[in-house]
Parts: sequence; structure tokens; C-alpha cells
Amino acid sequence: MSVPHSEAMGVLLQANLDGELDALQSADLALHVAGCDECQALLGQLRGLNAALRTTVPRYQAPEALRRSLIASIAVATKPQRRRFRLSWVPAGGFLAGAAVAAAVALTVLPIAPPEAIRVAGEVAAATLRAREPGHLLDRPGAAPTELAAWFQVGLGFAPPVREIAGFTLAGARLDYVHGRRTAVLVYRRDGRTVTLYLWPEKHTPTPPVSLASAGVALSYWRADGVEFWAAGDTPGDVRTFADAWRGKA
Repeated sequence: MSVPHSEAMGVLLQANLDGELDALQSADLALHVAGCDECQALLGQLRGLNAALRTTVPRYQAPEALRRSLIASIAVATKPQRRRFRLSWVPAGGFLAGAAVAAAVALTVLPIAPPEAIRVAGEVAAATLRAREPGHLLDRPGAAPTELAAWFQVGLGFAPPVREIAGFTLAGARLDYVHGRRTAVLVYRRDGRTVTLYLWPEKHTPTPPVSLASAGVALSYWRADGVEFWAAGDTPGDVRTFADAWRGKA
């Protein structure tokens, strides 16, 4: 079951107002809000509610014994861990705001790839959102895979794999700038939705797909045959299906 946009974004916006997101997550969220009228209105409502809560809700001094117990619990919970996690966008229940969010909403956490992948995820999501502006999605529309590979070779000095994917229509390609380099981008369509694939040469060990999300963009990345792949789309289902089909696992 999909989570309504306003509900999922409400949790993230409140978490950001409470200082619970890291710098990358906060920047990703700001990028999304800048282009979303619904989220701008929701952010205004949350800010107003927060201000009202600060002025109308009574404040009480916690007993000293409770303060010591909480400090001890926090010290244990914040010990360095071997694995790092990233906030998912799935709230545990209905929309809650203000101080109630911190107490009553549980955000699911998902294992993530190395820290570098988190930074790249933000860049890929930002590039995907930028491309939604009119005239930015495609530089080279409607060409055959061999023609697109040759076009990339001229523009990048690198001919990435280009292929037709069952269930998706290859709409064309563009050049973009991600992770400090010019990047090959393939654009596919499925039932009116878009899945974008970013590719660049990468010498690291091959890896299976890892699912991520950033700024409302569903992502999956993997490495194979000396290439790093990042698939981006509106829904995790589209991205997962695309990644499996590309890798021949569908």
C-alpha cells in the first residue's frame, strides 16, 4: 500500500523542523519543497503549528532521576555502530505533527551502501528533479541503442551499454553532471512514468542492486562490467523492476 504524499512528506518536514535530518537529507528535502506547491503549503502549516505549540503547551521540569536515566540511555544508544542507516520515508501511522511526531512516529531505517553512495544518491536525485523542468529531460530523443551509444562516445569519450528493456520504452538520452563528472543518461518510459538510468565507468568490484530514496526519488544502484549504474524513478516498484530487467533477473 502506497503512503499518501502529504503524509510521508509531513513526517519528513516535521523531522527537519525538529533538527532530526542530517545535512544531506535536509538539502534534498529543501530541493523537493522548492518545486512542490503542496509541500510548501504543508511546511507553512507545520511552522504555524510549531509556533502555536511553543506558546500554548505547558512546560514541566523533568525530575532529576528521570533526567539521569534518559542521559544514560542516550549514551548507550549513541555508541558508534559498525553499520550506518538512512531514514526511509515510511511513517508508522497517521499524520502527526509538533512534539507528537518525535514521540509517536517511528521512521523505518534501511541498510545503506558506503557513505560515498549516500552523497551520490543526493546528486542523482537532484539531477533527476532538475531534468523535470521543460526542455531538460532529453538531449537526444528517440534514437536506436546503437545510435545513442555512438552519440555518447562522441560526447563523453565513453560508449556505455544501451539496450531496450522489456516493459519500458527507450525515450532517448542526455548528458548530465553527477559525482564530479559528465555522465551518460538514458531515459525510459513506462505507463506515463519515467525511469532514468545514469551510467559512468567504474573500476570497483561488481555489486548487486541497493535500494535508496532521496528527495522523493526512488533509486537503485549497482556495478557491473566496469560501469556504475543508478536507476531513478517515481516509484520503488518501477525502479526495482527496471533494475532486475536490465540485469536479466526479471
